[in-house]
Amino acid sequence: MAAKKQNITLNDIAISLGISKATVSLAINNDSRVNEDTRRKILCKVEELGYVYNRGAAGLSTGKTNTVGLAVHDITNPYFTEVCAECEAILSQNDKLAFLCNTNESLEHQERFIEALIEHRADGLILSPADGTTLDSLKPIFSRNLPTVMIARYVEGAKLDYVGNDGLLAFQMATEHLIKLGHKKIAMIGGGQVTTVSAARRKGFIDTMASYNLPVEPSHLIKCTTNPKGGEEALNFFLGLNDRPTAVVCFTDLVALGVLSGLHRHGLVPGEDLAVVSCDDIEEADRGYVQLTTVRIRKGEIGRKAAELLIRRINNPDAPKRHIHLKSELIVRKSCGSVI
Repeated sequence: MAAKKQNITLNDIAISLGISKATVSLAINNDSRVNEDTRRKILCKVEELGYVYNRGAAGLSTGKTNTVGLAVHDITNPYFTEVCAECEAILSQNDKLAFLCNTNESLEHQERFIEALIEHRADGLILSPADGTTLDSLKPIFSRNLPTVMIARYVEGAKLDYVGNDGLLAFQMATEHLIKLGHKKIAMIGGGQVTTVSAARRKGFIDTMASYNLPVEPSHLIKCTTNPKGGEEALNFFLGLNDRPTAVVCFTDLVALGVLSGLHRHGLVPGEDLAVVSCDDIEEADRGYVQLTTVRIRKGEIGRKAAELLIRRINNPDAPKRHIHLKSELIVRKSCGSVI
């Protein structure tokens, strides 16, 4: 049996079927001008000959590769699992293939990914910026006019589309709920990153305390890694204080889950020995041995709207920039000690 020819081209397919190269190209790209019988014959021949679509070459002629980048700073956070899943669903519906990058808060990794997207002529980027991202580090996006939508976090002055939640309002709701339950010594755990989200949530906590004339002790503002380990370490610190807080607002649910685990290890009861409120409402927040009071962020909608904004930006580069801030909702469960 003769070996198949390597590097099969559109012209090879066209010759084998006695049709034009243009018709073959239209069929492969699902153009409606090709009738269904012809399309089936062409696709069967494509499979028979082992033709591989050269997306890069196609991009040179059409200006589109139908590929986009999706970069987040922590894919291990269930928050981004939901965001990315919804992003990918919308992109797929619009014939866009997403390439995922977990920057892990590394500016270098983020910059390499952006450079790779530009080199491969990607159509756009959805980005949750790594901690410390500056306008200068985003220069390749601006210089190449790469359509970009930011999610969750934003870089001030970037003049890019954005979708996220109102972090200031979210933490105002969380903090005020604890105050209305009678707590006066309230601490905040987490939120030490140099990001707009960190700044907004921290400000929401501090401003709300001030509005009720409640002091915020320096020892009650604890920065930690945004994971359960960081939350448990912060709790251990609090338990060593002479003047302990009676309630804590956690930067994320992951931090709060660490606090709950730490309380359990010390034989303490969430909601009784320490009221715990958090933010995000990941799936695990309602699965623990103590249900977590948290501010629900509409994660799926953030993903959907970000993808829709990116498609809009790709198709209409000169469209006005949009900032979408989705409303949050306080979900009261047992970890705060009372349901009102």
